[in-house]
Amino acid sequence: MSELSISELRARTGVAASALRFYERKGLLHPARRAGGKRVYDEAAVEQIALIDLLKQAGFTLSEIAALVGPSGRSAPDWRAVVAAKLRELDDRVQRIQRAQQALRHALDSERDRLDDCPVHHRILRAHARALATAAQHAPL
Repeated sequence: MSELSISELRARTGVAASALRFYERKGLLHPARRAGGKRVYDEAAVEQIALIDLLKQAGFTLSEIAALVGPSGRSAPDWRAVVAAKLRELDDRVQRIQRAQQALRHALDSERDRLDDCPVHHRILRAHARALATAAQHAPL
């Protein structure tokens, strides 16, 4: 298995060396060894960085990633429950984004000079207000 310096790992992943060192401090990444006082990573670090980036894109915080996957890249025993919860969160976010897109598309397509004069715009806002109220009723205190 080949070894990578921190600059080679940066080049292979596009992640800044400062971020790689930060990941080490957070317990997300561990160099295979030190050679001449410098970090040396094994080839698996490339996939570890890719996993960290994917999880960040999915909305996981670095602390959540550290709890889910250790510096060795091995997943935590309860990883399925954590991932399922995050997927539900992402699905909810996608639905909210799609509703916002629909409202914005309507606004752009409206023939009215002012949105204030558009009955469909007001219907969209009333529906959204109802959704906000429903969410507030079901939110934990």
